[in-house]
Amino acid sequence: MGRRDGSKPDEVVDRGVGRVAETAGTLMGDESMQSEGRALSRTPDRETYSVVAQPEGGWAVEKGTSGQVSSVHRTKDEAVQDARGHAKAHEPSQVLVYKKDGSVQSEHTYG
Repeated sequence: MGRRDGSKPDEVVDRGVGRVAETAGTLMGDESMQSEGRALSRTPDRETYSVVAQPEGGWAVEKGTSGQVSSVHRTKDEAVQDARGHAKAHEPSQVLVYKKDGSVQSEHTYG
């Protein structure tokens, strides 16, 4: 049985793992796991921008799953606004905003 949509094998695995994580988060009542699973299942289709705390202070906007930092900001609000601007300009996309403890605070999807 082949893949009809032309997806690469690693994209198919990401979607599967994301769906499992989202379902597990739903069943366990873990909104962070649910959001991360939903994001992972969409990753092959959407560009992801993540807002994460920096160990030395400030907040970074990371593009994609590689963790490549595209910008660093003094406040979380500034980083979120920058990430949303990038996401809106590059639809389909999503923004994941993380708390300092590494759990997902919010998810925004565009396009």
